[in-house]
Formats: sequence, structure tokens, C-alpha cells
Amino acid sequence: MAVYAPSPAIGALRQGEIISDFVEAHLNLDSLRLGQPEQLKFDEKIHPLAIILTQDCDLDWDFKARESTDFEAQQHRANKRIPKVLLCELWRAEQLRGELNLNSALWKRIMQNGDERFHILPSIAKTEDAQVEGFPDLAVDFKRIFAIPTDELYFRLTCGTRRRSFLVPPFLQNLSNRFGYYFMRVALPETPRNP
Repeated sequence: MAVYAPSPAIGALRQGEIISDFVEAHLNLDSLRLGQPEQLKFDEKIHPLAIILTQDCDLDWDFKARESTDFEAQQHRANKRIPKVLLCELWRAEQLRGELNLNSALWKRIMQNGDERFHILPSIAKTEDAQVEGFPDLAVDFKRIFAIPTDELYFRLTCGTRRRSFLVPPFLQNLSNRFGYYFMRVALPETPRNP
């Protein structure tokens, strides 16, 4: 059973779609503190890989609203547009382990998808990658989410950001459920331990 399919070259973005070479602009806080709008500066954060978490239905409605040339249809669909797309950093699994300096017991739990913060995705074959390169096992860190204006994301697809692969059911639903669980968990205060 296939886990992925190659991303289409055109059309709506997909939930569970992997993109590469995405550059995110961050407002430089030092320039903001100056209080002079004409001197604002931006820093770039490069995301070698990211995965889209926004729901498919919202992405599809948004794309149709953007692509419509009929004025009346655009007005009707205006409420279907989404201002931002939610993404999550995606790592090569072994790279994540080194970056976070994870011990072997925790790493074993992560690799078995037993840690709610992380989700491990199996390797992507060259035939499942639109760029025909493929990837080893990948790791999603749900703590590292970010949102990008939808217009900007579609524009960046024309100038360097590449669409790669997307998860197919039921693997997409599994990722979505795990993401939802991570953000729906109840935060408990630390309690003192009895001696």
C-alpha cells in the first residue's frame, strides 16, 4: 500500500503535502524596536522541508476562490479564502535525533510514534517524489509549527519552493489525528512529589 503520491505541478495545495526549500521572512525585532517603519528589516529562515497541516477542504475552497475569474463567483467564495496556511517543520529523522541530542530510549519511543510531540513518516521513494529524488525516514515536530500568508506561499511556489509528495489516506488521517491530539492535550501543572 502506498503511503505517498507525487505532488501535482499545479492546483491546490494539499493537507499532508511536503514542500522543500521554503524561505520564511521574519521581522527583525531590533529594527522594530527603533520605531521607524522605513527602517524595518527582515531576516530569512530557510525550511529545507515542511509539511502542510491546513485541512484539504479549506485549501481546495481557497484555491477555487483565488482562481475564479467570474466576479460573482469570487464574491460568493470570498469567505472561502484562507489568510494563512499552517505548516510544520519536517526533518530527516536522523538529523532530528542529532539536532535535539536525543537519548536512545527516547529515540526508540519516537521512532515507534510513541511520543505525542513527534510523528515519524516512512521514507519516500523516488517515484513518489515530484522531484524524483526521494527521502529517508522523516520526522514531524509538532512544536515547530508556523503559518504563512496563502498568497505568499503560492507565489513562492513560482520562485524556488518545490512541491514534493503528499500523504494518502489513511496515513494522512493518522498525521492529522496525531497533530490534533498534540494540540488538544491538557496542560497539567507540575506537582510536588511526595518523599
